[in-house]
Amino acid sequence: MRFFHNPVAFFLIVAVAMFAGCSGSTNNAEEENKPDHLIKISHEQFRAEQMQLGNTVMHSFAKVFKTNGIVTASPKSKADVYSYVSGVIKSISVNPGSYVRKGQELCSIQSKEFINIQQEYLGYLAKLKATGSDYKRIKTLYDEKISSQKNFLAIESEYNILNAKIKALKAEFKILNVNLKNLEAGNLSSYLPILSPLSGYITLLNCNLGEFINSQTLLMKVIDNRDLQLYFFVYQENVNKLKKGQLLKIYSPDNTKDIYQAKVISIGKAVDPESKSIQCIAKPEDDLRKIFVDDMYFQVDVITDTLKARGIPSGAILKSGENFYVLVKEKEDDNNLYFRKEEVKTGIISDGFTQILGDKPIKGILIKGTYYFQIQ
Repeated sequence: MRFFHNPVAFFLIVAVAMFAGCSGSTNNAEEENKPDHLIKISHEQFRAEQMQLGNTVMHSFAKVFKTNGIVTASPKSKADVYSYVSGVIKSISVNPGSYVRKGQELCSIQSKEFINIQQEYLGYLAKLKATGSDYKRIKTLYDEKISSQKNFLAIESEYNILNAKIKALKAEFKILNVNLKNLEAGNLSSYLPILSPLSGYITLLNCNLGEFINSQTLLMKVIDNRDLQLYFFVYQENVNKLKKGQLLKIYSPDNTKDIYQAKVISIGKAVDPESKSIQCIAKPEDDLRKIFVDDMYFQVDVITDTLKARGIPSGAILKSGENFYVLVKEKEDDNNLYFRKEEVKTGIISDGFTQILGDKPIKGILIKGTYYFQIQ
């Protein structure tokens, strides 16, 4: 084997060879690291995941501003239950959440005050009978000029006073739901039944057996959930966007899928000094009785306008940083579909659709199954 005797020539040959080798390696690396902008999905995966393609379509978008509110019964459909006399709770016939009918006994109160009122009524009633006989007798004598006017006026005054007291007690007994026939037959009751003023559900039970209560003690609350209202709150800069009959969309923050409608029936005329908002009232258009809990909190979307614009299902939108993208079909072969990432500008979101800004329609969008992809 011959060796190079000229070291310079040997060095040049090695240098050229090394340069050629390095140059070839660089070209290969660039080719291998060249980014592929297409996302590949096999036909098998597309079918298995029930993915779908679609186009931008014209959709009716609602312009809204958001607020919140509570649902409760209208004032005429809820009642606070009090006792008109003081005493001790003897029995409780209901539980929170119980349905009661108007006139049904809720609880009973053992009351000395109630016994005294009954005794007072019977005493006045007996006295009225005796005074009534004297009144008739003296009036006859007075009419015949036998009795003096002074005696007649005295007995007439006493008779009228007794009548007035008895009428006042009868009115009180009517409030207390006392059976006057039983009482006038001498059947005094040592306890007072507290009856429901309307049919509905017990939403508050604020008493215990053996507890002493007076006429200022709130015992229970009853609500008839057949007549519900939404009380919602609007800042003054938005109140001019409201009008009677306007539709609202309402939903629980814990369940944004179930959306209900309500219609504005009243717009407040005063600003709350603390919240700086105006209380307005809407009537639910849907039946909320199955989910109703008194003072239930709702998110409220106030629809101020609608417009027709191009859009796609919101699930088709992918977000990367501050930008939004969709996956658009570029091509396909026997085994795969290939999608490109296309940036879009979005607008209003309404009813599960997102507005796509711009006049150009987009076709072949992956509208279902995008949750498997995360744009980076």
